[in-house]
Amino acid sequence: MSKRNDFIWKSIQLVCWIIFAGYCVQTGALIFNYIYSLFKPIATQNLHLGLDLSELYHRSKALYAFLFIVIIAVSAVKGYLFYLVIKVFKTLNLVKPFSEDVSVFISRITYCACMIGLISLAAHQFTKKLIEKGIDVSVVDRYWNDWGAYLMMSAILFVISLIFKKGIALQHENDLTI
Repeated sequence: MSKRNDFIWKSIQLVCWIIFAGYCVQTGALIFNYIYSLFKPIATQNLHLGLDLSELYHRSKALYAFLFIVIIAVSAVKGYLFYLVIKVFKTLNLVKPFSEDVSVFISRITYCACMIGLISLAAHQFTKKLIEKGIDVSVVDRYWNDWGAYLMMSAILFVISLIFKKGIALQHENDLTI
């Protein structure tokens, strides 16, 4: 690989590590804030990065818990997705790129992206219903406003996964003919 391509490869890996670390910190902070808010309800006014769910907490603690757990779950799954991307970088051999391990990781990333998109879409619809009922929770949309991008990414990754499976079959066939 040329120096330029090697630099780009390492830069992409570094960016993935930074994003992964960011989602880990965000998930940890959200878990801490959720648990803390259960013991100190006054904390619901200023949770993670100015998140204010005090109105929802006072109206329904069950809805508050459900919404916060969905926020935590979306953040955790996004972190897991970037963990899988990092694993792909470590597993990928550019000399023989079509391997079973890489194919498995790409399939997992596909399912993970689809799960993020579907959970985020459902959460978006849920918060729209809460807003229609007069409960202002529009501030939580920032945690899943990218649901469409994740669904599109899962569709693209599904095609890449199929290409990888075909590439593995061709590579095995090529190995047998030599």
